[in-house]
Amino acid sequence: MQKMSQGAPDRARYSLRVPNPVLAPAASPPAQRASWSLARCCLAALCCCCSWLAAPSESAAETAVASDVVKTDAVLVGSSSFNQAFGRILERELQRRGYQVTRKGVSGAGLARPDFHDMSQVLESLPIGKSTAAVFVYLGVNDAQAAWLYPHERGPAGPESVPFGTEAWDNLYSTRARDFVERICQRGAQRAIVLLPVDVERTGLQQQLEHIRELQSRAVARTSCGVVLRTSGDAGQFDEAGVPKRMPDGYHMSARGAQIVWERIQPEVLRLLAVNPPPETSR
Repeated sequence: MQKMSQGAPDRARYSLRVPNPVLAPAASPPAQRASWSLARCCLAALCCCCSWLAAPSESAAETAVASDVVKTDAVLVGSSSFNQAFGRILERELQRRGYQVTRKGVSGAGLARPDFHDMSQVLESLPIGKSTAAVFVYLGVNDAQAAWLYPHERGPAGPESVPFGTEAWDNLYSTRARDFVERICQRGAQRAIVLLPVDVERTGLQQQLEHIRELQSRAVARTSCGVVLRTSGDAGQFDEAGVPKRMPDGYHMSARGAQIVWERIQPEVLRLLAVNPPPETSR
């Protein structure tokens, strides 16, 4: 027997301390495929679960961002009174308080005669959105007449218009007024402020307008952001110290008359706007 070298016992001891690892038998190809399929299914399920859990948070974040949009704009849309002293005073007072104002007045406009001026189309052309603090609407003085019907509003071989003072007219006008104001709400405005028609110095028209004011009030009450402001207070007192409050036609406001109406509605307008005032601007 040969004599063991000096380093042999050490190598023997080392080999005994570190045994060879026991390897698991290799999985058969079908078993490997089954394991990978199971892993992929588990991963897909985990991703779906994470997406489902994250969705409410993302939606809440989007809502928070939308609610934080600063309301810096105001829009005036109505009949010819918004082209005259009344519209100019409103525009000036809103600009003084930091709002960017768009003013649109359409002569002879209302909701009864869209064949003459379709105010729904005019509305769509105006810059109304999530930055709009308020849209001021002034319509109605021109509406005490037969209402023209859109083709889709007529029955088979039905009439093209509905007479003023009938139940059908009331229903049609109320629907149009509600839809007009609700469209403002849907486009993102904070408020739709409907200024009811002013008192007029024409007895017959004044009585008709009282009915229209009532219909507008009911219609706006059924919208999501609309509010009405009454402008009345001049009936029987159409001059102040000899200065007329109305133009010779009896229903357009003079400069003094428009200022009086503004002062009448100003406290309520400012209260409504205070909900979301614009940032401070340099004067």
